[in-house]
Amino acid sequence: MSRRTHLTRTALAALVIAPLALLGFYMWALWNPGDTVSRLPVAIVNADAGADLDGSRLTAGADVTAALVEGGDVNWHEVSLDEARDGVDDGRYYFSVVIPEDFSRDIASAASGAGEKARLEVVYNDHNSLVATPVGESVMAQVRSAVSETIGEQSVDQVLLGLVDVGKGLSEAATGAQQLNDGTGEALAGTTELAAGSAELAAGLDEAYAGSIELVDGTGQLAAGAGEAAAGSGELSAGLGQLVAGTDELGAGATQISEVIDTVVGPLVDAAVAAGLSGDETLAQLQQLRDGARQIAYELSDPNADYRGGLESAAAGAAELNTGLGQLSDGANQLDAGARELSTGLGQLDEGAGQLRDGLGQLQDGVGQLDAGSAELATGLADGAKQVPQFTDTERAATAGVISSPVTVSANNVAPAVGFGPGVIPALMSVLLFLIGILTWFVVRPPRRPHDRVHESIVREGLRRYRVPAAVTVAAAALMAVLSMTVADAEPPSALALFAVLLLVGAAAIATARLFTVVFGAVNGTFVGLGALMIQVFAFGAVFPIEQMPAPLRLLHNLMPLTYARNAIRMSLVGYWGPRFWLAIAVLVALVAGSVALTIWWRSRHRDDDSDMGQEPGPVTERIPVPTG
Repeated sequence: MSRRTHLTRTALAALVIAPLALLGFYMWALWNPGDTVSRLPVAIVNADAGADLDGSRLTAGADVTAALVEGGDVNWHEVSLDEARDGVDDGRYYFSVVIPEDFSRDIASAASGAGEKARLEVVYNDHNSLVATPVGESVMAQVRSAVSETIGEQSVDQVLLGLVDVGKGLSEAATGAQQLNDGTGEALAGTTELAAGSAELAAGLDEAYAGSIELVDGTGQLAAGAGEAAAGSGELSAGLGQLVAGTDELGAGATQISEVIDTVVGPLVDAAVAAGLSGDETLAQLQQLRDGARQIAYELSDPNADYRGGLESAAAGAAELNTGLGQLSDGANQLDAGARELSTGLGQLDEGAGQLRDGLGQLQDGVGQLDAGSAELATGLADGAKQVPQFTDTERAATAGVISSPVTVSANNVAPAVGFGPGVIPALMSVLLFLIGILTWFVVRPPRRPHDRVHESIVREGLRRYRVPAAVTVAAAALMAVLSMTVADAEPPSALALFAVLLLVGAAAIATARLFTVVFGAVNGTFVGLGALMIQVFAFGAVFPIEQMPAPLRLLHNLMPLTYARNAIRMSLVGYWGPRFWLAIAVLVALVAGSVALTIWWRSRHRDDDSDMGQEPGPVTERIPVPTG
């Protein structure tokens, strides 16, 4: 079989097998990537300063951070702002989420009617991965939804309406409290006057009670005196009765004596008068005796007589006096009993007046406290009514929108890949340089005849064969540096450093591709190199996050030349000259030196075979007979 036929079959086989292998490898590598998003390292920075809300401290940033870390949508790393910035630049984190200083203050401002939505500041960098940013945007959409979509806008609008109604109710309550305060003020004034009157009443009742005690003493003495007077008048009445009886007896005797005297003396007087003895002293004495006896009998017996009439009047008066004094004694006793009851009642009334005075004093204190409390209530309700937001319809609608979706995401991609932006440079340029390296050795083949050698030294002769590929690499590195800064709008800190890194990556690509073609032959080595490049595209992390790849590819990540090529290009674009940059440079330099050394060593071992066959060393292929017609 001719060499051309062999190449044709090999190309046809590659055209059939390569797409199927690529498709199968792609499906295996990216099978159900959603389950591996939680592995992506992402920086989160809580710079929230907190805010005061209704007398309490609001730390929404800390709450959000704790919820995100606990949720585990991605592999969150809580770091400082500088650490997050450096980590996104050097590729430790695919993106960063910053909770700004005013996060809690913006959330608390929703009650003011002019609230601002709180922001989550997200920084992407497509230098780290072309797929990580879309994945991050999907994650942030879920984060924003989890943080802000807790209640619907309509529900919040109703809450705000309720707040407005509460504010109106508080205003009405404040008015009522003020009226209550006015009433308690009047009640306090009336209670004060009542307490003063009760004190005067208690004082008057004290005096009345003291007077009633003296009255009881006086009525007691009056009753005793009236009793004694009644007893004396009874004795007087009895004595006068006895006197009347004696007078009756005396009157009867005096009447008899007067009759006797009239019987005896009358004739004598008549005889003496008749005898002409009218001037006789004896006759006069007899006439006086007769008249005196008559007068005595008259005074003692006739009620019309002064003595008898006076005596009977005295007896009747003594009887009436006795009766009156008896009634007076009864009345005095009743008066004494009444005075005693009055004293007892006044004592109870005095005690009650004291209790009334004390109670009114306590009532005055209580009404005073009620007045002070109602004043504080009126003031507090008025202040509360002022603090309850009074929104207009426009403010209410705006505030409802803020509360129902309080968080917005502010995204910034420092190196976007869309539209051939600077973010695509690390992945694209590293892959292109390795692809150019592979195709260069497929197109540009070294001389195969032994007599074409210039140097007897295998080392110098081996290095001489890199002249054309090296020129291609320099041109490709220069072109890619220019395209990166012009078309992709990259702004590296040092264009020379970027060119140098691209040149080093191209050298690594040329060196490894040369090793494949030397070991496996020009054609087979090219396909081996392309296969290795395909594996590296999945394993070097610039296109697909390495954390989402299967475990075998994750293990290969740090062994892939593209990993360090992409790291070196990415860090030269952002001006990161830290340990990871120099590690990538060291690996690429070692890769160039090692590949060249292995290539020269391999050729030195197969030098005799090359001289005999006049071609590049390669595997022995068996000729397959082709049946004819």
